[in-house]
Amino acid sequence: MNRGEVWALPDGRNVLLISLTGLEEAYGAVLGIVLHEGGRYPDTAMSVTIGDPLPCTAVAVNIVSLRLDRFEGAKLLGPVDASAMARVDAALRAVQDL
Repeated sequence: MNRGEVWALPDGRNVLLISLTGLEEAYGAVLGIVLHEGGRYPDTAMSVTIGDPLPCTAVAVNIVSLRLDRFEGAKLLGPVDASAMARVDAALRAVQDL
Protein backbone atom coordinates (compact mmCIF):
# COMPACT_ATOMS: atom_id res chain seq x y z
CA MET A 1 0.00 0.00 0.00
CA ASN A 2 1.46 3.30 -1.09
CA ARG A 3 0.66 6.96 -0.61
CA GLY A 4 -1.23 8.25 -3.65
CA GLU A 5 -3.01 4.99 -4.52
CA VAL A 6 -6.74 4.84 -5.11
CA TRP A 7 -8.53 1.78 -3.72
CA ALA A 8 -12.10 0.55 -4.25
CA LEU A 9 -13.23 -0.87 -0.91
CA PRO A 10 -15.70 -3.74 -0.60
CA ASP A 11 -18.21 -1.39 1.09
CA GLY A 12 -18.50 0.64 -2.14
CA ARG A 13 -16.30 3.58 -1.12
CA ASN A 14 -13.25 4.68 -3.04
CA VAL A 15 -10.34 6.09 -1.06
CA LEU A 16 -7.07 7.87 -1.82
CA LEU A 17 -4.26 6.87 0.53
CA ILE A 18 -2.60 9.91 2.10
CA SER A 19 -0.57 8.37 4.92
CA LEU A 20 3.10 7.63 4.60
CA THR A 21 3.97 4.48 2.71
CA GLY A 22 4.77 1.77 5.26
CA LEU A 23 2.44 3.11 7.95
CA GLU A 24 0.21 0.06 7.53
CA GLU A 25 3.09 -2.20 8.50
CA ALA A 26 3.90 -0.21 11.62
CA TYR A 27 0.35 0.50 12.84
CA GLY A 28 -1.99 -1.81 10.96
CA ALA A 29 -3.91 1.16 9.58
CA VAL A 30 -3.73 3.87 6.94
CA LEU A 31 -5.15 7.36 6.45
CA GLY A 32 -7.22 8.05 3.39
CA ILE A 33 -9.57 10.56 1.82
CA VAL A 34 -12.98 9.23 0.87
CA LEU A 35 -13.49 10.12 -2.79
CA HIS A 36 -16.66 11.52 -4.32
CA GLU A 37 -17.88 10.87 -7.84
CA GLY A 38 -16.50 13.26 -10.44
CA GLY A 39 -18.38 16.52 -10.95
CA ARG A 40 -19.97 16.54 -7.51
CA TYR A 41 -17.63 19.19 -6.06
CA PRO A 42 -15.60 21.92 -7.79
CA ASP A 43 -11.82 22.17 -7.71
CA THR A 44 -11.13 24.55 -4.78
CA ALA A 45 -8.54 25.13 -2.05
CA MET A 46 -10.15 22.27 -0.09
CA SER A 47 -11.07 19.90 -2.93
CA VAL A 48 -9.16 18.43 -5.85
CA THR A 49 -10.64 16.97 -8.99
CA ILE A 50 -8.84 13.84 -10.18
CA GLY A 51 -9.15 12.26 -13.62
CA ASP A 52 -7.14 9.04 -13.30
CA PRO A 53 -7.28 6.31 -12.25
CA LEU A 54 -10.88 7.27 -11.41
CA PRO A 55 -12.82 10.45 -12.25
CA CYS A 56 -13.51 11.79 -8.75
CA THR A 57 -13.03 14.60 -6.26
CA ALA A 58 -10.92 14.40 -3.12
CA VAL A 59 -12.27 16.73 -0.41
CA ALA A 60 -9.52 17.28 2.16
CA VAL A 61 -11.90 17.32 5.14
CA ASN A 62 -12.99 13.72 4.44
CA ILE A 63 -10.00 12.03 6.11
CA VAL A 64 -10.57 8.57 7.54
CA SER A 65 -8.45 6.05 9.40
CA LEU A 66 -8.86 2.56 8.00
CA ARG A 67 -7.68 -0.70 9.54
CA LEU A 68 -6.05 -3.10 7.13
CA ASP A 69 -8.92 -5.57 7.38
CA ARG A 70 -11.13 -2.98 5.60
CA PHE A 71 -9.01 -3.70 2.50
CA GLU A 72 -9.80 -7.43 2.40
CA GLY A 73 -11.39 -7.89 -1.01
CA ALA A 74 -10.51 -4.31 -2.04
CA LYS A 75 -9.25 -3.54 -5.53
CA LEU A 76 -6.28 -1.30 -6.28
CA LEU A 77 -7.37 1.08 -9.04
CA GLY A 78 -3.94 2.69 -9.40
CA PRO A 79 -1.99 5.77 -8.38
CA VAL A 80 -2.93 9.39 -9.00
CA ASP A 81 -0.35 11.39 -10.91
CA ALA A 82 2.23 13.49 -9.09
CA SER A 83 0.58 16.82 -9.94
CA ALA A 84 -2.78 15.69 -8.54
CA MET A 85 -1.09 14.43 -5.38
CA ALA A 86 0.71 17.77 -4.99
CA ARG A 87 -2.69 19.53 -5.16
CA VAL A 88 -4.09 17.08 -2.58
CA ASP A 89 -1.14 17.87 -0.31
CA ALA A 90 -1.82 21.61 -0.69
CA ALA A 91 -5.51 21.08 0.14
CA LEU A 92 -4.59 19.06 3.24
CA ARG A 93 -2.26 21.84 4.39
CA ALA A 94 -4.97 24.47 3.80
CA VAL A 95 -7.64 22.54 5.70
CA GLN A 96 -5.33 21.84 8.64
CA ASP A 97 -3.82 25.35 8.62
CA LEU A 98 -0.29 24.01 8.19
